[in-house]
Amino acid sequence: MATKGFKRPFSLGTRLTFFISLATIASFLIFTWIMIHSVQQHFEERDIHDLKQISTTLETVLSHQEEPVAQRLQILRNVVEGYANIFVWLEDTDQQLIFRSSNGPDLQRILATPEYAKDLRAGNVLLWHDPNTPVTTHNNEQVQHSAWRVIMLPIGKNVDGTPAYNLLMALSIDFHLHYINDLKNKLMMIAAIISIIVVFVVQFAVYQGHKPIRSLSRQIQNISSADLGVRLNSEEVPIELERLVLSFNHMIERIEDVFNRQANFSADIAHELRTPITNLVTQTEIALSQQRSTKELEEVLYSSLEEFSRLSKMVSDMLFLAQADNNQLTPEHSTLDLADEVGIVFEFFEAWAEDRQVGLGFTGQASPVSGDPLMLRRAISNLLSNAIRYTPQGHAVSVRLSEAADGVKLVVENPGTPIAPEHLPRLFDRFYRVDPARQRKDESSSGIGLAIVKSIITAHNGKVFVESDEHSTRFIVTLPKTRFIR
Repeated sequence: MATKGFKRPFSLGTRLTFFISLATIASFLIFTWIMIHSVQQHFEERDIHDLKQISTTLETVLSHQEEPVAQRLQILRNVVEGYANIFVWLEDTDQQLIFRSSNGPDLQRILATPEYAKDLRAGNVLLWHDPNTPVTTHNNEQVQHSAWRVIMLPIGKNVDGTPAYNLLMALSIDFHLHYINDLKNKLMMIAAIISIIVVFVVQFAVYQGHKPIRSLSRQIQNISSADLGVRLNSEEVPIELERLVLSFNHMIERIEDVFNRQANFSADIAHELRTPITNLVTQTEIALSQQRSTKELEEVLYSSLEEFSRLSKMVSDMLFLAQADNNQLTPEHSTLDLADEVGIVFEFFEAWAEDRQVGLGFTGQASPVSGDPLMLRRAISNLLSNAIRYTPQGHAVSVRLSEAADGVKLVVENPGTPIAPEHLPRLFDRFYRVDPARQRKDESSSGIGLAIVKSIITAHNGKVFVESDEHSTRFIVTLPKTRFIR
């Protein structure tokens, strides 16, 4: 059932398309801003240069003191009229108007504004919008304001060294502003078109970039229980997917191993149950085939009781392993001396070992461990019974106890036929036997004793493994010294 309020995250394609498109569009917008800013700065520098160049010309005209003032003003008027977009306001040191351009803005209003006048007299360039001067654009649309770039420069010198005139010049920048506005509008239109193109291009690129993922997904989708042996080729995918393919191959290996074990489980359990059930059926049929005495019936019942005991033990072991598989084993936390536990198990197996003419030997001492005494005795019993079963007559099983770097080590060793290396990793699997014919050397063996050993040792945070050579086979158990915490 879906979680209430759960919102499915966006797909990788959507995320990549969004962020790549966003980055591309943002880069284009930054480039556009830089370009417009550069144009504005260029126009500003050009306007200031023109104003200063014209001021130099006017200063030259006004500096000819040998000519009459009226003649100089006429020359000044002729020069100014040659510039349609420049307007001049000339005043003397007493701030008396001497000359002003015709059909221009009322620059006196600028001088009448204290903050404007202060900036101009300080030599700053002022950007001024005159709302009282309508301007006709190229589309014949009336705009109710005009923009000017205004500058004030001192002209000439009096006898006392003060400026003879204050020259106030205004340069119309409406053409520049119209050009910049048109440029902005065109760039915005181009940006919108490019943004749409970028989104589609990025989406197509992301779709093509995800092609290996889709191909990999199809390969995985086609794998069924009959194809668990298939492995993906990590060299055929991009390097970003290599770890994913390797992890999938490792996972499918584990699944294949578990599937094979599950597939063999039914056959294994059927084989193990077949012998005692067959014996029970056969004995019962023989007993019912003719009249039997009370003693004969008792013998049949005793024989049946042995088979029922074997079945009961097998079922109990299977339930124990089921608890281990579901992490339901909870060992007690008792402090144990493994030497004492091995001695208790030896007392139980002495008679059987003597009957099979197999000796038992124990050496070593180690630190106490924390664990469940019944579980650990059961693990030691299974290892010891397995060793006795496969030890030739006249030889002995040896158990050694010692300290290890990572805990306490218990070794159960028996001479006998060596086990091939390919079988060693599977010995702790339930119902696994080295003999492919599944023939038991001892009918008391259920085939899951070593699996129980591994479950018990694992529940105690320990490790167990097996070694085998031409001389002997060794089961090595390592348990931690510290207190077990589940």
